[in-house]
Amino acid sequence: MNAPERTEKNNLIPFNLADFYKTGHPPMYPRETKKLVANFTPRSDKYAPVLPGLFDHKVVWFGLQGFIQEYLVDVFNNEFFNKPQQLAVRKYQRRMDTALGPGVVPVDSLEALHALGYLPLEIRSLPEGSRVDIKVPPVLFISTNEQFPWIATYFETLFSCENWKPSTVATIAFEFRKLLTYFARMTGAPEDFIGWQGHDFSMRGMSGVHDAMRCGAAHLLSFTGTDTIPAIDYLEDFYGADAEKELVGGSIPASEHSVMALRILLTQQRLAAEPSNADKDEKALRRLAELEIMREFVSKDYPVGMVSIVSDTFDFWNVITVIAKALKPEILARKQDALGNAKVVFRPDSGDPVLILTGYTDDEITRQDDGSYVVRASGERITDAERKGAVECLWDIFGGTTTSKGFKVLDSHVGLIYGDSITLQRALSILQRLAAKDFASCNVVFGIGSFTYNMLTRDNFGWAMKAIYAQVGDESVEIYKDPATDNGTKKSARGLLRVEREGDKFVLYERQTEEEANGGALVPVFRDSKMLVNQSLAEIRQRLQESWVCPEPGSIVWNNAVE
Repeated sequence: MNAPERTEKNNLIPFNLADFYKTGHPPMYPRETKKLVANFTPRSDKYAPVLPGLFDHKVVWFGLQGFIQEYLVDVFNNEFFNKPQQLAVRKYQRRMDTALGPGVVPVDSLEALHALGYLPLEIRSLPEGSRVDIKVPPVLFISTNEQFPWIATYFETLFSCENWKPSTVATIAFEFRKLLTYFARMTGAPEDFIGWQGHDFSMRGMSGVHDAMRCGAAHLLSFTGTDTIPAIDYLEDFYGADAEKELVGGSIPASEHSVMALRILLTQQRLAAEPSNADKDEKALRRLAELEIMREFVSKDYPVGMVSIVSDTFDFWNVITVIAKALKPEILARKQDALGNAKVVFRPDSGDPVLILTGYTDDEITRQDDGSYVVRASGERITDAERKGAVECLWDIFGGTTTSKGFKVLDSHVGLIYGDSITLQRALSILQRLAAKDFASCNVVFGIGSFTYNMLTRDNFGWAMKAIYAQVGDESVEIYKDPATDNGTKKSARGLLRVEREGDKFVLYERQTEEEANGGALVPVFRDSKMLVNQSLAEIRQRLQESWVCPEPGSIVWNNAVE
């Protein structure tokens, strides 16, 4: 009789957003328990996909405010406190009874909580956008009502599920920004371009829309380039952003393979029907068609501002050498938009991104007597364009300028973006090889996709929530775990905690008195169903940018050698 009507969906039932084993924990705590405190901590960076030369063992803290508003305020009010008590607990009781057995999980505590009318929980946090040191908790959960101490740990599964990834993505994104900043300073590239140099391409490969928007928002702490539209919506909904008053995120018009293939092949068919082309084979006709379609893009479809054209539908090297050269007058004649941009961005989307963009070094190839080149490692014969790479090919056609440090920058009318399987290591290799050929870092934009933002796990930074303190009757208990079979990673903090900002580090102090624990950098942001602090995207971005000082160019050792 508790089953929902056919027309009624289960929706997000607050207390069902958990592992089954969490539902049995409230009565497992000692009956005299009055208070519980738990923390959420990045315990290890052993599996962090970062560059050792830049990574400083800090994790970007992000996602809490959105989580609190979305779940602890909105979902709880809509699906629990604002519903009649019987309806508020009915679906939970049905799920427990059908899965674990009738009456195995009592609902009296939920009925009492509904009568209370609010969530008796306090959350203390470091400011979002802070870069917290490994093994230092950025957030605490504290029960505020002696009847409901279990509330501090019940949402472990939900909170971990929702929050480990935005912080992890925010960290990886900031590592990209650090890398791009370092090479911009080394090569004299304009630093105001860095915000656009890391572009979020990840949405289609993420684990659902909600995952994409939260992680896309994390990317936007470090960059403004994004193709994940709902990430901007998320930041406006939960982080006080306003796209009409500030630059939250943006993109440019861009083609894809379905567009290019259809238009090229349709034009090819029409060219083949013309008697004047009877002597041309399919490849020649396709190249003519591709030239005409790209001409339409740069001179008719998008004659002003910026446009990105996927360029490897058939023959990228023909596009980047023959077609680009043929369209040079039209490209240089394009009009600027209101921001002064008039750029055609070529987008390769297959092959090895390092080689496509930068070509081969002299020690990787052998020149043959006929002037061709052979890759030493594979014996593959390559063209001169492949040897040079896309950046140098465009330089040969369009030229450009030179930075104050002597590095070449392509003419402002052309650029390149690569968004296939870009990682920090590949980005580093590309930037290193470009610099070795005297090209500035700003000649390429990186599309950072799901290969980087979704190939992650909670273990990358060892995120975990653990209980650390309890009041049981008149006794205080400092809770911790220290498994003898572990290497120390899973050893948890002990007792009441305080986190202090000391220089450029956050330092953890364990086993504190209650008075000591009420101080420090962890401040209450939520209590008893009410938000106490609201941080804006602008504040978080500024905090993050100010948290790091770029090393002197040339000071970092990459692969056992200073670049």
